[in-house]
Amino acid sequence: MRRKSISEHRRPALVSGLWSLAFIRHRGQAVPLTVIMLPFLLAFTLMVVEVAERWLEVSMVEDALQQATRSAVQTLDYAAFARGEAGLRAAAPCVAQTIREAAGGPCADVIAVADRYFRATLRGARGLVGDSAEAAIDAVAARAVWTVLPAGGSCTYSDGAVVPDAPTPLICAEAHPTMKGVVGWGTYAPMVIAADRLDPVQP
Repeated sequence: MRRKSISEHRRPALVSGLWSLAFIRHRGQAVPLTVIMLPFLLAFTLMVVEVAERWLEVSMVEDALQQATRSAVQTLDYAAFARGEAGLRAAAPCVAQTIREAAGGPCADVIAVADRYFRATLRGARGLVGDSAEAAIDAVAARAVWTVLPAGGSCTYSDGAVVPDAPTPLICAEAHPTMKGVVGWGTYAPMVIAADRLDPVQP
């Protein structure tokens, strides 16, 4: 019977020792992994903060534009209302007009009301870009376009979205504000739309 050599006796112990060594935890072993992961975690956190802030900012402008159309569509032609008809105080349809383009036209009164409410509600919005809060609001309101359809109808936005046709008076609005988030990743210009109809007069 062959006797095992010294090296053969030591081999299992050596393998076992190496195997155990591979799983020994040293103090500070997690530090390199943390250092590697930290930039990615920070970037992800900033991205989440920025996306949430931008969503909130756009929602505020959308709310301001929706309130403006809702208020302006209530600008009744009271003579028509007395006859049991629903109508806006506009002599003719106006399509995609800014407040400046509408001045002196058939929809000037209605768009002036919409512009006034839009500016007032934008005072609570965040993220608008401008030299001052008032300058930022002026820039957004001046570029907003309004469609006024006193006899009803349909309107189409610049991105192709359509408000379905109906016989009740309609106001559509579109704005492209220049905005910035909180992280400093530059400006962005979302498309914001709103529309509202005058409820039909009940006999």
